[in-house]
Amino acid sequence: MTTPSSRGGPGLLHGRSELGVAALLGALAVIVAVDTANIRQTAVNSGVMGPQVVPAIIATGLALCAIALAISVLRGGHADPEEGEDIDLSIPAHWPTVFGLAGLILGYALVLDPLGYVVASSILFYGSALLLGSRRFVWALLIGVALSVATFYGFVLGLGIPLPAGLLTGIL
Repeated sequence: MTTPSSRGGPGLLHGRSELGVAALLGALAVIVAVDTANIRQTAVNSGVMGPQVVPAIIATGLALCAIALAISVLRGGHADPEEGEDIDLSIPAHWPTVFGLAGLILGYALVLDPLGYVVASSILFYGSALLLGSRRFVWALLIGVALSVATFYGFVLGLGIPLPAGLLTGIL
């Protein structure tokens, strides 16, 4: 933590980007509190602790964190800059990779139902591995399929949560 005088710069808010995080936490606290207030209490869900208790605790915790962070930042505290071991922070982001991953995630959302969880997740893993620099094409595909099948059966058999089978309906 440093003092405000050691950071320098004009204006009260200069170098205090952590206030944005505090504002985000405050906004989340308000959203959770409003949603909590709108929970209807019925005979089915009423009891010693109704359905509003846990969300109210979460909203209160978010609000307290937002207030504490804002006070800390306004008093001069701030987080230390990131010091990655193998990361050169002076190099900007590689935007083709970022947009490629975003496109893969968007495509995943669009093809999840028609192709099914296993096929769509395998494609997502394989494409992500290639975009992030993997040159082991067969291994990336095999690992993606294995993880997708294991996750599918973990959800369907282990948790009882149905996932779309898509093209593999009747096979899985």
